[in-house]
Amino acid sequence: MDIDRRNYDGIPRTGSPHFQAVRAGDFLFLAGATAKLTRAETGTMGEQTRVILERMDHIMKSEGGSLSDIVKITSYVTDLSEEAKAETQEVRVEFFGEDLPASTRVKVAGLDGPALLIEIDAIAVIPRDSL
Repeated sequence: MDIDRRNYDGIPRTGSPHFQAVRAGDFLFLAGATAKLTRAETGTMGEQTRVILERMDHIMKSEGGSLSDIVKITSYVTDLSEEAKAETQEVRVEFFGEDLPASTRVKVAGLDGPALLIEIDAIAVIPRDSL
């Protein structure tokens, strides 16, 4: 099986030693993304979620897929309040519509910056023969 490791134009690299996505067969693994180095870095949970899903959308389109090809996301959050949850859910529905992926939400003590509130990673399935 071929394994391709990739970074994408238009998405800032944070300096961490990793790739933004790894393609293995029909699977695409999207690395954890935050709003670091963006306009939303000091924004609300909803604003940060929007920037992250915009990045994921960019990656999926670059790979010949769409957000509907994402089958699983994990959200790492610093706030499990109902307000924060509602903010992220509203943005997720806007981006995924009826094609919501399986999802896990985990509270963490902190992320890669004091103002960061959420990090999301994802797994997608894009058959290579569809490219």
